[in-house]
Amino acid sequence: MRNIDKAKLLVPSDFVPVKKHQTISKELMFKKDYHILAMGLYENTDISPEYYAETKGYIVLEGKLKIGGELIYKNQGIFFPERQLFQIQALEDSIFLEISYCEKEENMENIEKGKVINLKDSLDYVKGAITNLDIVSKKDLKIMILAFDEGEGLKPHSAPGDALLLALEGTAKVGVGENEFMIEAGKQIVFPKDITHSVEAKTKFKMLLILSI
Repeated sequence: MRNIDKAKLLVPSDFVPVKKHQTISKELMFKKDYHILAMGLYENTDISPEYYAETKGYIVLEGKLKIGGELIYKNQGIFFPERQLFQIQALEDSIFLEISYCEKEENMENIEKGKVINLKDSLDYVKGAITNLDIVSKKDLKIMILAFDEGEGLKPHSAPGDALLLALEGTAKVGVGENEFMIEAGKQIVFPKDITHSVEAKTKFKMLLILSI
């Protein structure tokens, strides 16, 4: 990941600002088969209808958007297949992620394209367990939702790529290297490549994880 701080707590405005009458985009990841942008749209700003050559996904971190005729709020998302025409409109100041990738094989899982996804409602808690729901599964990109029962967690481990954690519900203690942070719904953190990290749910806790491999 680039253009974003790692190993510290973030809020949506740390990704990209929202400025009057402007559309702002910032590249976070760029690989051969996918890229991820953070975007800031001022209220009543829009991106005109276009066709795209790859699958597009949008996750709202803050604000309210209308995408392809669907209203999308904070902690909701939507994915569109390649070559589908749609427009993006900001109904209020909004910050969101745009995920673009080529589907050489079927790698969208557990969601229906063109439909709004309520991220934190996509899976249930299981007593004494951690549950996982894959959304995108490629050899170099994983997007998943995880739900932790209170007291459950992931032991210290590292990953071969940077991972972006978006807290959706509840509170957890996350470790990154020698540092620990309390993260709650509405905040984010980037786990750097090859650095040990961990998650311990202090309450029931749900998160979205985007892993670039």
